[in-house]
Amino acid sequence: MKSVIAFAVLALASVAAGQAPPQAALTLDDQFEKAQNINQYRGDVLILLYGDRDGMPANKGLGEKLHVHFHPTAQGKPPAEANRAPATPVPNLPQGMRSPEVRVVPVACVGKVPDLVKNIIRGRIKKDAPDTTVLLDFENKMKDQFGMKEGEPNLVLIDTQGRVRMKAAGELDAATYSKLLQAVDYLRKEGAR
Repeated sequence: MKSVIAFAVLALASVAAGQAPPQAALTLDDQFEKAQNINQYRGDVLILLYGDRDGMPANKGLGEKLHVHFHPTAQGKPPAEANRAPATPVPNLPQGMRSPEVRVVPVACVGKVPDLVKNIIRGRIKKDAPDTTVLLDFENKMKDQFGMKEGEPNLVLIDTQGRVRMKAAGELDAATYSKLLQAVDYLRKEGAR
């Protein structure tokens, strides 16, 4: 298994240093040409899984694994139904507090291509993922803002306030995957209201 080349837990380091984690700002079109701003996920924990064409199969597998971990009733269901499965509630929340969702959103990092190629890519993704929002990065925004290891899965973990709290590049080993799950759980508790 390939090792993780970059892994940063920004949550605790920033808080310990008395600094707020950096805000994420990003708007990308989905495969249906609808602009999607990540601010729409405020109040929930967001995991952006991104990569180039060679990294997408690993991202797809990781995305499904993460979704089922936090939405166990999605297991074995078709994508449209699995996307509606509720997240497991945060344990031990006081009555009346909202349990933040976990949103896993794939981003296809295509790079700058002619409009004809964009249309072909959109059509292919519409056909392959008609029930799942896939963001399309034709301007290298993900790579410029978060960095990217080509040919590998990449992820950014964003808290309920829209702040970047973790980044990872490369295939996740068991220990790193476990740290990711712990970080998501921590951010869900932190963001409960």
